[in-house]
Amino acid sequence: MRKNMTLTYPATPSRVSEMLSDPAYQRLRAERLHLSDAQVDVAARGRGFVATVAGSVPASALPQAAQKFIRSAVSFSLAESWGEPAEDGSRTGGVEVSVKGAPVRVGVTSAMRPTADGASTTVDLDVDLSVSVPLVGRSIEERAMGLTDRAVADEEARAAQWLSTH
Repeated sequence: MRKNMTLTYPATPSRVSEMLSDPAYQRLRAERLHLSDAQVDVAARGRGFVATVAGSVPASALPQAAQKFIRSAVSFSLAESWGEPAEDGSRTGGVEVSVKGAPVRVGVTSAMRPTADGASTTVDLDVDLSVSVPLVGRSIEERAMGLTDRAVADEEARAAQWLSTH
């Protein structure tokens, strides 16, 4: 199942990139996931970077439809990468999600660009989610994708606060 989403950050692409490449901000993101064993790593790649968050989600924290098939913690890593900036600060990137213990595949391509007035940044996400469970996989995909709008709103609110205080 595919879904396109857009996040808006109240800062230039340069400031947004600084935030996304800050290990403290990535730890804040990890805290939101309520991981029992969160690990955060941010690595420079030329003028780009990769921010990785890894950990485990207890089965009890998964959607009820998934709990029927997954009885133990699900380990995952999420690596958000951003390439080098163009002259206007725009970047392309992606997110690689690796999930152990669940029949899930997630891929994301992303593009960061300044808004027309240059005061804000939009990040367009193209999410591709696949759950390989006979008969109910599509239902689980729909429920998971249904949570993405709330996650985007949460990211925008927390990022706005971070940007206003850092």
